[in-house]
Amino acid sequence: MTVATAASETNSTPAKVNAAAGAAFFAMCAATYVVNAADRMIFPVVLRPLNAEYGFSLAQGGFLATVYLMGLGIGGILTGYLLDRITRKSSMVMGIIVYSLFTLATAAAFSFFDMAFYRVMTGVGEAMQNVALVIAVCAFYPGARTFAIGLIQCALGFGQFIGPRLGAMLLTSTGDWRLPFYAFGIAGLFGALVMLTVSKGFTEQKTAADVPSTLTSDAHLPDALWNRNIVALLIVAVIRSFPFFALLGLYTSFLTTERGFTLTQAAGALSLFGVAPFFSPFAGVIADRMNQKTFQIVCLTAMAVAGFLIFNVADTPLEHGILAFIEGLAGAFAYVNGYSLAQRSVKNALIGRVSGYYYAAVTFPAAVSGYVMARLVEVFGWETGSTLMMTVLLIVPIAISLVIDTRLITGRGRRLSKGARLLA
Repeated sequence: MTVATAASETNSTPAKVNAAAGAAFFAMCAATYVVNAADRMIFPVVLRPLNAEYGFSLAQGGFLATVYLMGLGIGGILTGYLLDRITRKSSMVMGIIVYSLFTLATAAAFSFFDMAFYRVMTGVGEAMQNVALVIAVCAFYPGARTFAIGLIQCALGFGQFIGPRLGAMLLTSTGDWRLPFYAFGIAGLFGALVMLTVSKGFTEQKTAADVPSTLTSDAHLPDALWNRNIVALLIVAVIRSFPFFALLGLYTSFLTTERGFTLTQAAGALSLFGVAPFFSPFAGVIADRMNQKTFQIVCLTAMAVAGFLIFNVADTPLEHGILAFIEGLAGAFAYVNGYSLAQRSVKNALIGRVSGYYYAAVTFPAAVSGYVMARLVEVFGWETGSTLMMTVLLIVPIAISLVIDTRLITGRGRRLSKGARLLA
């Protein structure tokens, strides 16, 4: 497809489908994203037998558990530009095929290096689906952008809830750590076929706010992509991602080695951490109606407190289940709120670009989060190493959030009064 052809295809917006059809198409897209989310949760569950077979160290295994995030970051940036040339539907289908094929390839890896490559490419495919899906849904529901992102996170939460449980079940029932990769890879390819039936009337609506509303007007925003709010939000996203994804990569190893949990108990706690995004629509309801800057600071503070308690206080499966859920919920709320705030801080024509950069900021640096935390643990031990990563580090994004200017956004949270504000 030539650039000119793709551009004309992207610029000509199909007639918008009705609300009922839109809901049905959203459900189909969300179902494929459930598989995407479950797929990324397999690796932490099979980490111990995989490390044992290949002779990987804890740091090497931690790196492999989160290196797919490098692919998410690369894919996020590329997809922001790719969507200027192909349709969102095409990006979603291509992304699903890519992450499914490389999920299957992971089970056939020969060494650390080719497995790392397969994990990175899995992330690239997941990013191609995610970024296009977020833009499509937000364009279809322009007046409730944060709530729309929250709905997508529901699919993420459900997939992350069932992923560890299904992965642990397949592993314990067969003793073969490769089987979960085969199962989810095949399920993903089936999802690509499902996506072909989704109407472009749902996926290809313009991102510009054609709905006449002062809430979605971008006349007061700067023309350039890079502004004060975007820089602050991207830095916050980068730093926040380190503790969030480090926990994802090493939590089951911590519970089984330091707390004596069984694999089933550890997978249960991880799944409660993973299911938290299922409640992200509540973040959308809150953030679409209140000051998003204050909401972000509250979420980051909750993450810091819960992270400390997880590694330094909690001992029982019940305590870990509750705290893992709180940590996941606060992190999911911060992600949804930040994603929406980034989109609301640029002109409508730049939403695709900023979505790709935000997704990259969340995922690309976190690719080494598992390795960094594993190294901290090796040097300082679990308690001190985890406190540095999970709590102390979050002081930085909390402080940076204070410089966000809510006069330079769109939506109900926009402040119209003049003067400096810390929490408004």
